[in-house]
Amino acid sequence: MNKYNINDSTSYSLGMSLTIEALKYKSQYIKKVLLSNKASKNKQLDYLIELANKNNILIEIDDKTIDKLSNKENCYCIGVFDKYISKLETNNHVLLYGFNDYGDLGTILRSCISFDFKDIVLINSDIDYFDPRCIRSSMGSIFLCNIESYKSLNDYFKKYNKQNIYPFVSNSDNELSDINLKEPYSIIISSNYYDLDNIYKDGYYIKHSNNDEISLSIKSSIILQHIYDLKRNL
Repeated sequence: MNKYNINDSTSYSLGMSLTIEALKYKSQYIKKVLLSNKASKNKQLDYLIELANKNNILIEIDDKTIDKLSNKENCYCIGVFDKYISKLETNNHVLLYGFNDYGDLGTILRSCISFDFKDIVLINSDIDYFDPRCIRSSMGSIFLCNIESYKSLNDYFKKYNKQNIYPFVSNSDNELSDINLKEPYSIIISSNYYDLDNIYKDGYYIKHSNNDEISLSIKSSIILQHIYDLKRNL
């Protein structure tokens, strides 16, 4: 096996905790688990072996391949899995606009899962979310997500044309607290603070104490936590 390439049909979960998440939620796509002789014998390892055996997934002891595939000195486990196509399960979506950074995408996927959003749409993004760097930054949350990708908002809305739209912009008279959430909904969060300003003049704004930009991770968490509270009352 070679290091990950975007054109490969397989990808890797680098690390025991990530591989456990893959085994829990996407076991049907896992081809095998590589384990190092250096792996500590503990409850986490016992759980990984239990999950692999439960799903009839081969475990191989292979330090040489692990060292070849991983850039981390302390990586003692790798899950090898087939890339898969996932479909959105509901009509309530989080749209991520212009995300092209592995760390940013992985972080927001963690927030999405924390606040019970599993249907994710990438818009205007060239990112390969099966890249092990993205899987690592998501802490395995990607294995709980259903992800679809569209080149533009127009392409997305051709298929989902009955959505109530809640875009977030850099400034607006409409504040986050003004949202009256109605299903089906599309929450639109951009990676760049100003990306949606020219597209949505009546978007929503997170009121804060000064003119500094709110960091992407904080902005996303604030939005998703507020929408989570609203959707529980629908």
